[in-house]
Formats: sequence, structure tokens, C-alpha cells
Amino acid sequence: MKNIPLFLLLALVSTSALAVRTDCPSAKIVHIQMEGTKIMYLQEGAPWRTLGYINSNDGTKERYSALLTAQATGSKVIVGYSGDDYDCGKTNYSTAAYMVRTFSQ
Repeated sequence: MKNIPLFLLLALVSTSALAVRTDCPSAKIVHIQMEGTKIMYLQEGAPWRTLGYINSNDGTKERYSALLTAQATGSKVIVGYSGDDYDCGKTNYSTAAYMVRTFSQ
């Protein structure tokens, strides 16, 4: 019986640790740049950020596809980064994005 509360506590801590991320403000994609294997993007009113690396198997190709579609349709996107300490207001040349959320017009 003692194991159930401990298990629930560990599950709660593990789940909340996985959910920590920083979502940058929604904006339209102005530019997308391929630089070697790195994909960079620029949103309206924001500095350049790294989307990810095309040779990695972490979902970068899918996020890249979502950004291309959003740029072509003029839709806004939110790009999220792992951790709660990511600074959306600074240029980012290394940290890969964790998620992309697209919006219909």
C-alpha cells in the first residue's frame, strides 16, 4: 500500500518534467534558411532561431515541412523549445526546437 502513493508521486514528477517547455509568441514566418545541415527561421518581430538539424531523427524534417507550409500560406506559428529557460528574444544558433504549432488563417 505504501508503494502506490510513492508511485503516484514519481509519475507526477516525471510527467511534469516532460511537459516543461517555452513557447515563443505566434507570428508569421518571414524567412527560412538552410545552412549546412542546420535549418534557421525568422518570424515577424523576432530574431533568427534554430529549428533543428536536417540529419537528425528528432522530428526536424516534419517541423521544417510545417514551417514551409505556414510560410506559403501566410499562417502564424508557435515554435516551442524544451525547458523553461529558453529566451525567445535572443538570436539562437544552436538549440533545436521541440515543437511547431500552426494556425489556420
